[in-house]
This record gives sequence, C-alpha cells and structure tokens, in this order.
Amino acid sequence: MLEREIIQTRGFKNTKDENGNVTGFEFRIRNSYYRGAWLSMYRPGDVVVDGVTYPAAETTWVVNGIEYTPAEMLEVEDEQWPIDKAATVKVKKAGGLEMGYHDVEISYRFIMSYIPPIVNSDEAFARMPAKPYTRRMILVN
Repeated sequence: MLEREIIQTRGFKNTKDENGNVTGFEFRIRNSYYRGAWLSMYRPGDVVVDGVTYPAAETTWVVNGIEYTPAEMLEVEDEQWPIDKAATVKVKKAGGLEMGYHDVEISYRFIMSYIPPIVNSDEAFARMPAKPYTRRMILVN
C-alpha cells in the first residue's frame, strides 16, 4: 500500500554492490499524476538530501522492476508508470548516508499530450522550476 506523501518512508536505505560495499542510497516515490504516464513523458529532477544536490543525470529510476537513467526514460515508449506502483530512485554516493534523520527532496515533471507546448515542453520547464516534494525520513540500516 502506498502512503499519501509522494516520497514513501518504506524503502529508504543504503544500497550495496555484489561485494557488500555501500555504493549509495535509494528511496521510493509514488506517481503524482492520477492516470500514470509513459516513461518517455517524465522529466526527473535533481535529488537533494540534507542540502547536498545529486544531479538527475546521475540517478537511476526503477519502474516496474526495470532500472533506467533519466536519458533512457526519454526513449522508452512502451512502459508506463502506473498510479498504484512506487518507483525507486537510486543515487550513487560512496559510503551511502549515515544512519539517522535526513531531509529528502525530489522533483519531477511530465509532459502531457493535451497541454500546449508553450507551457508543456522541456524549454518551458527550464524557465520555471518544478515544485519539489520533500520529506524528513530516518535511515536505519
């Protein structure tokens, strides 16, 4: 079951490689659009944790069990992120995050086919920042 908040508390953890080394962290988010949309329509934003910005281009998103970079998402035309499934956002950070409380922020947008391009394009998005979703979370692993 998904929480009402965009950033989900379940799934906030450090990530490890096959050798057990902590290589980053991840968290889950739910879709804010009531209909869901095709991955090629999403424009992921930066992740900010405790004031440190991790550029969107350096993140990966796991949607429906498949991991994508934001650039790869632009090319995926046959995969949808539904409203009832959380996506996982993975961020590379050697050593991960310390245990304890963290302020997590993410933003993303999506192109809609029925909105005019003047307000609904990558160029328009560049001129007006996306509303970030924020949540204070605790890391316990």
